[in-house]
Amino acid sequence: MVQDRIPSIDVHVHYVPPSYKKAVEEAGEAQTDGVPLPQWAPEMHLESMDRMNIAAAMLAISSPGIHFGNDPGARRLAREVNEFGADVVRGHPTRFGLLAALPVPDIDGSLAEIEYAADVLHADGFKLPTHGRGVYLGDARLDPVFEELSRRGAVVVIHPQKPSAVPGDVLDGYPIPMMEFLFDTTRAVTNMIMNRTLQRFPGVKLVLPHAGAFLSVLADRLTGRRRMLAPPGQERAAPDIHEALRQMYYDLAGYPVPGQLFALLQIMGPDRLLYGSDWPFTPEAKALALQNRLVTTDLLTPEQRQAVFYGNAAAMFPRLATQGGTGVGN
Repeated sequence: MVQDRIPSIDVHVHYVPPSYKKAVEEAGEAQTDGVPLPQWAPEMHLESMDRMNIAAAMLAISSPGIHFGNDPGARRLAREVNEFGADVVRGHPTRFGLLAALPVPDIDGSLAEIEYAADVLHADGFKLPTHGRGVYLGDARLDPVFEELSRRGAVVVIHPQKPSAVPGDVLDGYPIPMMEFLFDTTRAVTNMIMNRTLQRFPGVKLVLPHAGAFLSVLADRLTGRRRMLAPPGQERAAPDIHEALRQMYYDLAGYPVPGQLFALLQIMGPDRLLYGSDWPFTPEAKALALQNRLVTTDLLTPEQRQAVFYGNAAAMFPRLATQGGTGVGN
């Protein structure tokens, strides 16, 4: 059954500019995740969006990201993919938004790209990988980037990467996204929570991928351990795991029904949940099947489902809230 009752704003979707495809191939990273780069073009994307009743989609670069070990090269590639994405948005302003890429862990390059993407390209937000060359989100070295993003009140969408270290001879032959992406998201966000990144930079609106990975399941364990490890008399000063999770947003790309969605709803309300298709890395037929599981689950009321598919993201990206929640855009 095609989802034909609720138009969607898709916050987890990807684009593949020609310059990006070329850079990934030249860096020898085309198969780093065990998944080839898919075909993509704006017209192809719009046709798929119409079939899935997606009103608007937030374009972002996926793994393996844009930094392949060379700061100048990463800066050039960030500029190229961001300008390409901005051109697509200008051509279809009611259908696409842009989550600009940053060349982390290059701090100076990232600060310059934040300024250019926000002030010149008018990006709707930013996409950050779970780590850049092994520097994970929550690392103090990235504080200047988060300080600037906080000052601008930016929406920041996380996307997982292949972990900086993966055990050998385990699940050989299976693609990295199947499991390691979830581990890396959990690792990066836990690092942010324990280092109080969002408490120190509260202007950032952080969106976690894939229903928050394992965080909703680990929250109780993290809470117990951080209290146990706190110095005597300072237990209350330790980070509040559940409260930190309630301050974040979560896209529902992947397989959130029923387990992850149920666990998330034990911690927070549905006002923090957003729709994501993960197209084109998730083929359209599979994306439709996953979309329809969200349409039909009894874990959400009709009003909550409307908010998850459209209303919550429309509040986050008001520029794209032009369709009124009644159908796809023009």
